Amino acid sequence: MAANPNLQERLEQSQPIDAWPDPVPLRDELPPVQPFAPALLPSELRPWAIDIAERMNCPVDLVAIPAMVAAGALIGRKVGIRPQRRTDWLEVGNLWGCVVAPPGSLKSPAAAEALGPIRRLEAQAAQDNESALADFKASEALHKLEKEVAERGARDALKDKGGGNRRDAALSMIRAVAEPVPPAMKRHLTSDGTAEKLGEICRDNPNGIMVHRDELLSLFADLDNPDKASARGFYLTGWGGQDGYTFDRIMRGTVRIAAVNLSVCGTTQPSRLAGYIRESLQQRDDGMVQRLQLLVWPDFTGPFREVDRHPNSEARARAFACYQDLAALDVRELGAIWDEDSGPYGVPYLRFDDGAQDMFSAWRGALEQRLCGDDLPPALQAHLAKFRGLIPRLALVCHLANNAHGPVSAEAAEQALGWAGYLESHAVRAYASLSIDNAEAARAIWRRVQRGDLQGTFTARDIHRKNWSGLGDKDRIAAGLAALIDADWIAATTIKAEAGGRPTMQYTANPKALRR
Repeated sequence: MAANPNLQERLEQSQPIDAWPDPVPLRDELPPVQPFAPALLPSELRPWAIDIAERMNCPVDLVAIPAMVAAGALIGRKVGIRPQRRTDWLEVGNLWGCVVAPPGSLKSPAAAEALGPIRRLEAQAAQDNESALADFKASEALHKLEKEVAERGARDALKDKGGGNRRDAALSMIRAVAEPVPPAMKRHLTSDGTAEKLGEICRDNPNGIMVHRDELLSLFADLDNPDKASARGFYLTGWGGQDGYTFDRIMRGTVRIAAVNLSVCGTTQPSRLAGYIRESLQQRDDGMVQRLQLLVWPDFTGPFREVDRHPNSEARARAFACYQDLAALDVRELGAIWDEDSGPYGVPYLRFDDGAQDMFSAWRGALEQRLCGDDLPPALQAHLAKFRGLIPRLALVCHLANNAHGPVSAEAAEQALGWAGYLESHAVRAYASLSIDNAEAARAIWRRVQRGDLQGTFTARDIHRKNWSGLGDKDRIAAGLAALIDADWIAATTIKAEAGGRPTMQYTANPKALRR
């Protein structure tokens, strides 16, 4: 769009154009990411995931992330990993992941395919729950009859004049009728529910549950509301996967949960991710966004290839059998260790074998050195700090889904360390998207300058009051103005206010930028 000539002329008259700095391009290019290497996937899931991706003509990442999260959800707290030789530091299998892709990229259908096995297990659990509920209702009916008989007997015992302790005899009759206990409702997967309802599900499933939301950031944005503070705290607890939680509500009463273990997975669009990261870091910065450790933003650069073939039935059967085995995991067969002093809700665990331990310890030493430096942006530094626990978790999932047992192998550790490099490149892209979003806001402001809608000097308030498309949020306006200043497209001047007032920041367009 051509610049407003009258505005450009006035700017050049107010200050010689040579006095202005040369503008530079806005920073709005995404950094490159590592493509997904199928070797990172466990052997039992790899052919199946590749087959899905090839038939759908989409990157393997779209299948791999939900597939890994589902596997971690089925492991949950059944068995954990202690990533050092002697300490009691423990990580469990649950994972949080999100696939970032533009609309129409088949991210939702790919996730649906990847979640097919856990959905089948959820359907089977629902049938088992119905059968258990039917038995429970029959037991309730029988209990009612037994209670009536016991009450009649207790009345007769109290009336008995033959001696003895009539009250104790009556009390024994009442106590002899045991009230049936409602069956625990087995669950593997849920998509929507309040934190309180999710708490009831977790009470019956202390080993873990998976939450899948197609548009995942809608869930996170909901948890950002001030009135959802308790729900946010519940999810933060569930990420750790080991701690208990108690709800006290007037209507629901007290719900005590032995352990909250949540796996979370979903998808989102690039434009939504940048906005959410910015708002989360500015308003909360409690590590919620950094908990999305399996956050991937793949490229869609390959040519389209028509693939019209039947699914690989052998690979599918192998993958489904793997998920079934994870759901029915027998920790004794794995050779897991259980500490007697850990209590009834302690987590059996495996350790690395010697080769895997050396690999992990060397990698962690390098990570800690990086975290101690000042080369990483704070948000990315906080994200990578959680890799300490993520990599052992991934090693555990790969080990078990490789159909292995005993100490976690060097093969699984090597796969997990491969995940570390891959995921870091995607995290760098995700946090760099803040600059992309800032550049988009900057261009929206600049278009208004070029049209003459913002003439002479202007303020952020002048922009906000107009409520222009894409410029209705104060934080986004501030970010766009900062990007324009950084690129020398505009200059900022602080105007001191009268006594007691706040200073005002005024902005002036660079006539060199207007010429360009």
